[in-house]
Amino acid sequence: MELATSKKELIDWISSLEDPEIITELAIIKRKATFNFDEEFKKGITGEELKKRLSKKLRALPWKE
Repeated sequence: MELATSKKELIDWISSLEDPEIITELAIIKRKATFNFDEEFKKGITGEELKKRLSKKLRALPWKE
């Protein structure tokens, strides 16, 4: 019962927050707690895609000649 009460108190407190810094910190904590490396790895790009993007970015830079 105490766990349910604690959760309810936290939910009420979070709902009343207005400070963006605290909300950002809580979002970071949530991301860390729910991070799934395998799922994020599947969303990543291949080495070949990285090479293409990097080449494109480097060609777009204003190089001095």
